[in-house]
Amino acid sequence: MHSLKSVLSNVKKGHIDNVYFLKGEDQFLQNFFINKLYEKLFFNSSGSKIFLTASEFPGKEIIDTIQSIDLFYTKKLFILKNPQKIKGKPLGELLDYCHNPINNHFLVLINDDFVSNDSFLKKIPINIPRINTSTPFHSELIKWARYFIKENKKTIASELLMQIVEGCGDSLYNLRNEINKICLSVIEEEIKKDNINFGSSFLRARKRWELMTAIGRRDLKMSIKLGRSILKSSDTLLSLIFQLLVFFQEILFIKMNNGTFIKPSGYIPLSSSLQNNLVAYSSNFQKNEVIKAIRKLKEIEIKQKTSYIDDETEFISFIYNAFE
Repeated sequence: MHSLKSVLSNVKKGHIDNVYFLKGEDQFLQNFFINKLYEKLFFNSSGSKIFLTASEFPGKEIIDTIQSIDLFYTKKLFILKNPQKIKGKPLGELLDYCHNPINNHFLVLINDDFVSNDSFLKKIPINIPRINTSTPFHSELIKWARYFIKENKKTIASELLMQIVEGCGDSLYNLRNEINKICLSVIEEEIKKDNINFGSSFLRARKRWELMTAIGRRDLKMSIKLGRSILKSSDTLLSLIFQLLVFFQEILFIKMNNGTFIKPSGYIPLSSSLQNNLVAYSSNFQKNEVIKAIRKLKEIEIKQKTSYIDDETEFISFIYNAFE
């Protein structure tokens, strides 16, 4: 699997393939590659960008569109989402096209599911660049954040940049949107702490990330302190339960996979830094403890929906039970 950076470097140098295969769910990265490819293909000429999806168009119509040549032999860029869903004769025709594409036509195939090892991937020519467009882990998110800051012609201290990355979640789209908003509100070149609104959802997201870290480390005192702080800032235990469930479920999956973390194919509501440390956190829990925590969270969820319980008391009880 090629990195996005290496393939774009080749595109920038003019080494452009007629077919590319993007595998991974991050729509920002998908669009980023497509836009860079489009800019290079049509920087001094006219052309067209045509979007197709196997979920909406019949396979025959997709193949006919890709293979259609107009009178002037116009350069075209086709984006085909979910090609693995094409079946029968059209699938064979698509694979034949991948082996022998039209010179002036460029095709980007997209499969959101990074994990699946479907038969389509095995059948496409080995020389077609396969590009990883799954959501980046924490270290790569920081690099992207720096890129977005530079794109806005601003500078920022590393510690402050880390806080923005953690506060905005794992979505590159959200990260870029937040950074763009901050940069638009700052006149000076350097972004300072006072320029960032650390209130409301921003702070809540960070506190939740810190809580999961404390739980993963089995830090009882810090877990209770952070949990109480979150619940006192107008958050509810019910809103925390989903993330706590995902956190312990991911640890359970690691236990079931002999200590190996398999990156999920889609989005999960845990920060990349948490995902990067899940294996370490899993070593702090026995399998039966994880199962017990998940069952307890399910019980709390049912009680929250059927009767009144005090959030803080229930949370502290859960933490003590999880750590005993």
